[in-house]
This record gives sequence, C-alpha cells and structure tokens, in this order.
Amino acid sequence: MKLLISSSSDPYYNLAAEEYLLKFCKEDFLFLYINQPCVVVGKHQIALKEINSQFILENKILIARRLSGGGAVYHDEGNLNFSFISSIPQGENISFQTISKPIIRFLVNSGLDVEISDRNDIISNGKKVSGSAMHIYKNRVLAHATLLIDSNLTNLSGALKGNPDRFTDKSINSKRSEVMNLSEIDNRLNSRIVLSELVKFLANESGFKSDSSTLKLENEIINKLTLEKYATSDWIYGYSPKYKYTSVFSIDHKLYPFSIDVEKGIIGSIFFNPEVEVNNTIKLNIKMLIGEKHNIFSLIEEYRKNGESINNEILKSLY
Repeated sequence: MKLLISSSSDPYYNLAAEEYLLKFCKEDFLFLYINQPCVVVGKHQIALKEINSQFILENKILIARRLSGGGAVYHDEGNLNFSFISSIPQGENISFQTISKPIIRFLVNSGLDVEISDRNDIISNGKKVSGSAMHIYKNRVLAHATLLIDSNLTNLSGALKGNPDRFTDKSINSKRSEVMNLSEIDNRLNSRIVLSELVKFLANESGFKSDSSTLKLENEIINKLTLEKYATSDWIYGYSPKYKYTSVFSIDHKLYPFSIDVEKGIIGSIFFNPEVEVNNTIKLNIKMLIGEKHNIFSLIEEYRKNGESINNEILKSLY
C-alpha cells in the first residue's frame, strides 16, 4: 500500500483527490490530509439542514460534499483525515474495522486508550474521536475517517447545529455524538505531530511502502474534478433530495409563516399560510427568489444585487 500525503488544505481538492485515487488508479493507497475549517456533508444529505448558516458565515467555514454517504463532519487544522483506497478481491467482505487496523495499532502503540465501536467510530472514554464512511466503486473501496487531535470543538459544535425541524425530506440525518480530542488524553499532541509519527510508524508496518510521497498539486484530473464538481454549488447544494423548507419572517410586527419547495437546490413554489394576508410588496419580494439557488451564499449575493428590492428579514428566514 502506497502512502500519500496531501500538500493542500483545500477540502475541495482533497475530496477530488480521493475520487481520483479511487476511480483512476489501480494501486492501493493510504491518503492523509488536513483541511482548513469546513463542514463536509454526506453524499445524500441536505447541506443547509446540517449546518448553522449564520455561524458558518461569521467564522468563514467552508461547506463541502463528499463522495461517501453518512453524516456531516467538521474538519479543521486540528483534525487529521485518513483515506484507505484499495481494490477488493472478489468475494471478500469489506470491513472498516479490518481496513483501519493500522491506524488503531498506531494509536494504541502511542499510549492512547482507544477502540472501534459497532458503528465504526473510534472512541476513547466513551467519546468519539473519529467518524468514518465508505464508498464502493466497481471493485474499489474508499474508506475514510476523521481523527480529532486538537480540533476547535467550539466551532465543531457551532457549525453543526442546524435546524432540521424546518425541513421535510427523505435525506440521511446525521447522528450527533459526544466528541473529544486526542490531546485531552495527551496534551503534547497536535495534528502535525500525529501525522509525522504516523508516517514513521507505518514505515515499519507490513504492507506499507517505507517511503511517503506528496500528491502533486498539478494533477490535471484532480484539478478538473475540484473546479467542475467539488467546489461547485450544483454539487454542494444541488446534489440532494428534494425537500420542503418551512420558516417565518416578521415585517412591521406581523408574522408571515411560509414554505418553499426545493429541488436540485433551486427554489420552486412558495406557499404562505392562507389565513395570513400578504401584501403586494412582500409578494414581489418572494417572487424574485423563485428560481434562485437555495443556499446561503447565493441568497446573500442575490440580496447584494437587489438590496433595495429584497427584504432582509425575508432573506434571513431562508437560511
């Protein structure tokens, strides 16, 4: 198995690199990377449902969507991501517990009291330090996971505090768990130290090539996937089940409950409570939003372009 380390902290690039290694390569890899602050949602989730949009904006946290399913996770410079990408022998059962054994051995060898749960989380003292997900492509498997080392848990909690009650849908919901950093066990640890020590440890593990190499940033296929898929609004927000979003806004001390239908990330029909009278000015404001992308950044951009027309209270109620 070849060990690869990313020289990029761009989550879109690193997610694209995982797809490249899975679909365009035949070798087996352990790919390690550290992202800048971001929330990464599962393939079949609704991004806006999983996040606290206001917190995301205020703290300049990126939003990304990965290739695998499962729930939303938070990444930052204190979190090490590891991805096992390999071919599957015909008839062999796939188990994350088996795949991740080198990581567990490393952690235990480092004096850390950890174990794998039935849900394939790595836990310590009953708290989660790592969550995982898998994706199968033909005879290849991508099994990747987080590893909380010295992550900002305040930002993790704030970023993932969404408003699921506003959504009616059939998406995959995240299961929240109590988390902790490995640095709470050993305060000398940080993500760079763990990365360095892990590379040294794997050099002596059977099945791993003793040399590690950096994934080249100039890889054309990865860059194409980054720009045309992973960094796009269509993938991050549009690749989700259709849903109904319900909210309320207040203008001149009057409440206006409403709901919108969203499909492929685009705002469709908008419905008001029939018992509430809606004046023409509000109707015009709402009409301007039909056909717009239902994501925080596109909505704010629309407001900037039409600031005199779109009421800010209406805008805020949409995320």
